[in-house]
Amino acid sequence: MLVFTQRAAAAAALLSAASPAMPALAADTPIEIARHEGPVTVLGEVKVQGQKDGSLTAPGVNEARDAINQRPGGVVLIGAEAFEDRYAVSFKDTLRDAPGVFAQARYGEEVRLSIRGSGLGNNAHLRGIYLLQDGIPVSRADGFGDFQEIDPLSTRYLEVFKGGNGLRYGGATLGGAINAVTPTGRTAAQTWLVRAEGGSNDTYRQNLSYAKDYGRFDVYAAVTNARSDGYRDHQRTDNQRINGNVGYRIKDNVETRFYIGFNEIDQEIPGAVSLNAALNDPRSVPATAESFDIKRDPTTFRVVNKTSIRIGDGQLDVGGFFWDRRLYHPLTGPVVDQTGHFYGGFAQWNGRGTLFGLANEVTLGANVQAGDNDARTFQNVGGGTRGNRTSDARERAVLTDVYAENRLTVVPRLQLVTGIQGLISTRHFDDRINPAESANRTYKAVNPKLGLLYAFDDHTQFFGNVSYSFEAPNYGALNQTTPLGANGFVPLDGQRAVTGEIGSRGEWARLAWNLSYYYSLVDKELLQQATSPTTAIQFNADETIHQGLEAGLAVKLLANAISAGDTLVFQQNYALNELTFDNDATYGGNRLAGLPKHYYQAQFRYDHPLGFFVEPGLEAANSLVVDYANTQRSPGYTIWNLSTGVTLPRGVSLFFDARNLFDQRYVGSVSTTTNFQTVTNRNLFLPGEGRQFFGGVRWAFS
Repeated sequence: MLVFTQRAAAAAALLSAASPAMPALAADTPIEIARHEGPVTVLGEVKVQGQKDGSLTAPGVNEARDAINQRPGGVVLIGAEAFEDRYAVSFKDTLRDAPGVFAQARYGEEVRLSIRGSGLGNNAHLRGIYLLQDGIPVSRADGFGDFQEIDPLSTRYLEVFKGGNGLRYGGATLGGAINAVTPTGRTAAQTWLVRAEGGSNDTYRQNLSYAKDYGRFDVYAAVTNARSDGYRDHQRTDNQRINGNVGYRIKDNVETRFYIGFNEIDQEIPGAVSLNAALNDPRSVPATAESFDIKRDPTTFRVVNKTSIRIGDGQLDVGGFFWDRRLYHPLTGPVVDQTGHFYGGFAQWNGRGTLFGLANEVTLGANVQAGDNDARTFQNVGGGTRGNRTSDARERAVLTDVYAENRLTVVPRLQLVTGIQGLISTRHFDDRINPAESANRTYKAVNPKLGLLYAFDDHTQFFGNVSYSFEAPNYGALNQTTPLGANGFVPLDGQRAVTGEIGSRGEWARLAWNLSYYYSLVDKELLQQATSPTTAIQFNADETIHQGLEAGLAVKLLANAISAGDTLVFQQNYALNELTFDNDATYGGNRLAGLPKHYYQAQFRYDHPLGFFVEPGLEAANSLVVDYANTQRSPGYTIWNLSTGVTLPRGVSLFFDARNLFDQRYVGSVSTTTNFQTVTNRNLFLPGEGRQFFGGVRWAFS
């Protein structure tokens, strides 16, 4: 099946995009999956008949879908309907249907997230993808992002902008941007929602939400409580989250919205183990994981305002945000103890008009964000207890970027897309123990973009574009305790890349597709070398090449087969990641470590008009390179999953989710290193999770 997918995808080199002045994808796709109130899921995109409209500050699902289909490249929108009938705990679950997105669980809610080979220098946390919530940065000013800020149960939909398409929000990283959008009183699918889940490893999760449109103002509020012992030893999770927003329509053309969010997370970290342990004793952990009580406990508070003003044929969005964050993070050597404040503002104008007598749309935007983080480490004397202070630094970062994108309809159905971003990113590192190690660094970049978009008809779109990207190193790379023989601040260079992309998105008869091919030339790529199961040092490589294929295909195999109104749909996603050094002095043309070359997911979904569904599926990857010398690989794997559920009267629905049915032993992720044969630490492998069962009940009512 994997070979078939590769050949089929390679044979279909097509492309996608549209614009307000061009025909967009049709509102009703030929491939429909009847679910509950009639949502349609195609390649991750969810179209909901009879869905509520949004508002100026917060578009609804269908409005957002129509807008994202007008972007010039690899993009996808995933509505909550695509994952609400599964145990969705991380981006691995919520982004499952996004072609080309690699999200592999590490432990708990932590995943290895990469788009087009982004963030290979981070085996933990997030780098290389601009992460937002409600259009507001979750990624901090230095580029670091945290998955756990996003609650899947308080997400209405996710927008995925791959590569240069992240310019939609001013992003210019190699991987692009992901925006998780919270429900509002106008966009939530129900007024009250009660959800309770449980399953393997003493897993329990409860969620309660309320959403209401009161006319001039609307309100949304949700609380989530979750705990689990986790699949592996020393993997207990205990989380509490609160999310909410209040919108007020000042005038018909003016609306303001305030968001708040609170996360208190207690996450034990099981750590990496040897390859033998990962394949034969996957629940095991290094002795140090328990003796040092390795864990990561962030507590965050978020407040945001966004105000939107409709002026003629355009809209101005302005706002600001503030985050307060505390992190307690015991590791094998140190205890990381941080307190930080992160804040910023933004403005964006979208307007339509004419240029040289031709239809035209222009986007102008600016983002300014800053962070002030007190970064301290203490000796871990055992059990996560702080001993003597070992470092004390103030990490300040400021990111300023301005961007513009113009879409000119040259002739009917053909558009010229031009864009540019300019950024200045500064680092101010104050070492309070060793002032001589204090340093300042400024990174500057200009990132242009050029593309052509063609709408073949109302159902098929093609595109081709070239874009530049830049990524300044974050403080995890700059503030290294043992960086290549030095101490303290390491002045790494920024990572630059130029990417070409072609692709197609469309629908025909019983077929829907979303395909793109990309080729990136990367200079000074930020990579890493693991030095222990929990720490690593980062460095700049010379030139590298990232190229690959992102292919999504959905086929309606049967309709009205067993009963009138039933459907059977086969959906599959395939990613080819060909990531190599480019004549490197040490590694020649070796493969970059960290991502599988081939990654494939598929599901057969049967829906019955009585309200029940059955969805068997699989996930497969080939062997994974562990080191840049290419002396060690972890084996490939195939795992099988099964989901089923039923909708009952009075807004009640039940679901059952079985994962890794045959209890396949496999490696899900690795900590990359230089040469596996010469390193002293070989505990670099994170076991994939074995067979698990989860179930839940949802009750939606007004």
